[in-house]
Amino acid sequence: MDNFFEQVWLYFEVVPFWPFVLLGFVVMIGLIVDYVNRRRRADAVDYFDTAFQEELAGLYPVASRWPDDLSTFMQPRLPILQDAFATLRHFIPQDQLREYNIAWNEFDDFSRTTTSSDVEPGSEISPEVAREQQLLQQQQFQKMVATLLSYTDQF
Repeated sequence: MDNFFEQVWLYFEVVPFWPFVLLGFVVMIGLIVDYVNRRRRADAVDYFDTAFQEELAGLYPVASRWPDDLSTFMQPRLPILQDAFATLRHFIPQDQLREYNIAWNEFDDFSRTTTSSDVEPGSEISPEVAREQQLLQQQQFQKMVATLLSYTDQF
């Protein structure tokens, strides 16, 4: 066994040193790139979570201040949420990207088109029916936001 180590030592005395320096340099660059990508992904996840929590305060996770007209309320907030969606999109695994896009499109459509009452303007609805309708909208909205936020749990 002692002879083996002696032969290995002799090999390293004869072999040129530059391939090991080059290998070390390549490994160091790889580690730096990995660190930068992990930092960018963590920043994207934080931005996504923060944007949804700040812009949807009062609507999610508990609907304490539900607006009379959701589409009007969401109009100035959707570009910020869209930016957070697009930022995180680069880090979503390819096999989940289709579902992520579908979840966003459903949320976006719902936020743009939902009004306080989706019935005919001339029809009379009772306060109980209007309240039930609002609760259904809140539940559907909560479910869509929870689905979008679930994509950050994997990171």
